[in-house]
Amino acid sequence: MFLPLNIIADIPQVVLIILLGIVLPLAMILGAFYLIKLFLRYGLSPVTGRATAFIANRYLFSRTHRNAINIITFVAVLGITYVTAALITVLAIFNGFQDLVENMYTAFDPDVRVVASRGKTFEDDAELRQRILSVDGVEFMSPTVQDKAMLTYFDKQYMVEVKGVKMDYLELNPLDSLVYEGDFGFKTEGGYPMAVLGGTVAYYINARISDRITPMELWAAGDVKKALSNPLEAAKSRKLFTAGYFKVQMEYDTRYILADFEMVRELFSMENKISSYDIRIGDFGEADRVKQDIQRALGPEYKVETWYDMHETLFSVMKNEKLVAYLILTLMLIIAAVNVVGSLSMIIVEKTRDIAILKSMGASKRMVRRIFLLESLLVGGIGGIAGMASAWVIGYLHETYGLVPMAGGETFTSGIEFFPHEMWASDFAIIFCTIFLLSLIAGLYPSKKAADTKIVVSLRK
Repeated sequence: MFLPLNIIADIPQVVLIILLGIVLPLAMILGAFYLIKLFLRYGLSPVTGRATAFIANRYLFSRTHRNAINIITFVAVLGITYVTAALITVLAIFNGFQDLVENMYTAFDPDVRVVASRGKTFEDDAELRQRILSVDGVEFMSPTVQDKAMLTYFDKQYMVEVKGVKMDYLELNPLDSLVYEGDFGFKTEGGYPMAVLGGTVAYYINARISDRITPMELWAAGDVKKALSNPLEAAKSRKLFTAGYFKVQMEYDTRYILADFEMVRELFSMENKISSYDIRIGDFGEADRVKQDIQRALGPEYKVETWYDMHETLFSVMKNEKLVAYLILTLMLIIAAVNVVGSLSMIIVEKTRDIAILKSMGASKRMVRRIFLLESLLVGGIGGIAGMASAWVIGYLHETYGLVPMAGGETFTSGIEFFPHEMWASDFAIIFCTIFLLSLIAGLYPSKKAADTKIVVSLRK
């Protein structure tokens, strides 16, 4: 059962911050505390031994002469909770942006592309096509031609990247779904050529879909040798009308126009040459394997790229940013873990006589060490579970109802109204392992100190 959207929207922002930033984490800490208590009683005993689990359970937020011990322990749990929630939330936002960017680029770019190793064009050969189509995983392929040209309309001029595709290209990439006004087509009813313009390109030259009287004009340099001697004579042009506007993201909207394959090829004097073979594959996750198989089939004269290779710098930067964010917030976790060392050290001081009595009754150093190591893991476990649960609840609410709007979303991210957010199970697993490791390290020194307690000296105190 889902809450209506207006319930979330009508909650005042201050109240929402208090509920999600204070009440929710505290409730999760309380829930995690009782969950850990139950797990100690029924789950951990076979692993750690009944006595070890029982004593660790008693020491966890136990009544002491010094209330400062429980306060420090609670502060450690609270710190781990907030840092864990922040870490998962930040990583989820990075995941959301990565997924958003991938969807933007793959909406326009093919899964795999074959281009020439040298130069901008290569021969369109039937044998070459067959070698590509014979590779396992390749489902569809279409040739494209692409180059720069000057687009003019009345007194407006704008440099564009012209991509010539066939109508069957829609089987490879549904470019028609990107058209937000007009139609996806390259010829009018009268047979006149048309083009689909990026929304920003159309804005700069003031193109109008309704205008079927005055065409735009596309200018190409033509033959290079002639252009050097007489640029005006060498230049070629084609008149065309506006079929529609498409919108992907700024990089494409400001550069590209889509036009008929044969018209563009003739405009750029490519004859039997093409710019690339764009390929659709069956399994998106096998792009690298398909790329390698195609590369082996074609040889070094051709360069095979996946959608990731086409934008490798961008995705590398995003991955590095995510890693840096993880490392920075892990440092904050380390600082929170220092409080665990402090609280355990104070518990050891408080329970010195208890430890001495345990040892006099036959408890080994190993058992005492395990009690306080377990105590450290419990503190980290409560904070980690509470933090991950809080982050999941906040993430679910944001993904369902939208809690944080993104300024400029309509302009820069194709109408994305709220911050993209996507929680990955792998992030939860990595963060859980990080908390476990830090808690274990934090408990090493106090547990060793407890294990080294002298029975006679401690009982005399």
